[in-house]
Amino acid sequence: MKKLLTLSCTLVLLLGLCCGLAFAAGDKATVFVTIADKDGNLALATELIDVTDIDNDGKLTVNDALYCAHEAKFTGGAAAGYLSEMTEYGLSLKKLWGIDNGTGYGYYVNNAAAMSLGDEIKNNDYINAFVYTDTTNWSDTYCFFDAQAVASTAGSEIPLKLSAVGFDANYNTVISPVEGATILVDGKATDAKTDKDGKVTVSIKDAGLHIISAKSDSVILVPPACSANISAAEEKPVDQGKEEKPQDTTPKTGDTATILLYAIAAMAALGTVIVVSLKKEKAA
Repeated sequence: MKKLLTLSCTLVLLLGLCCGLAFAAGDKATVFVTIADKDGNLALATELIDVTDIDNDGKLTVNDALYCAHEAKFTGGAAAGYLSEMTEYGLSLKKLWGIDNGTGYGYYVNNAAAMSLGDEIKNNDYINAFVYTDTTNWSDTYCFFDAQAVASTAGSEIPLKLSAVGFDANYNTVISPVEGATILVDGKATDAKTDKDGKVTVSIKDAGLHIISAKSDSVILVPPACSANISAAEEKPVDQGKEEKPQDTTPKTGDTATILLYAIAAMAALGTVIVVSLKKEKAA
């Protein structure tokens, strides 16, 4: 009996393990994908993408996210716009947003440079990929705002900070502010520019979902993307009017009518007391 019970428990555990592996293989994640094209424009900006394990390697990766983004958003799907393949450097990007220019691509996860397309991702991660526009010196500079998404009301000030990713002589990551960058809203330049600390204040008049980005005349910026959900400003009533105060019933000097009424009421009350007293005396 004990052997039978042990065998049954073992089978249950194995079944549970198999179910767990099957569930893991079918895992999904929703991430935000941003892609800049060969002209330095935002082809996708913080788009919500459902990611599945398209290469069946048992995990969700940057490769899966970019493939699914093209499948969902690129004309002709991933077959037309995206390609990755194994090379001597591992899984490498060969085509992004329909552009095949050799090794001229970059990709980041949560604003940190990814080591490879095989880097794992999780729910709500931000994946940013771009095609280099400078294929000679590869000088395109990745940059990002300190907020990936903001919510505000129309006409209100939105404080942001723009930073660039660079590398020192030992290839260590160096983050520095971007000065003098012009802020774009939905691709159109505004009067707002970042200061020496990379800080800027943005104001958007129209309600709705907008994309804030930036460009610079002194450096080639990979366009950053911050989604701004702007709600309509609350409108004040045309006629506010004056707040009504509780009516003051206290008699005022010269208000003879009110004083007379108070006197009559007092006399009536006094008369009632007298009558009651007299009745009590007679009864006694």
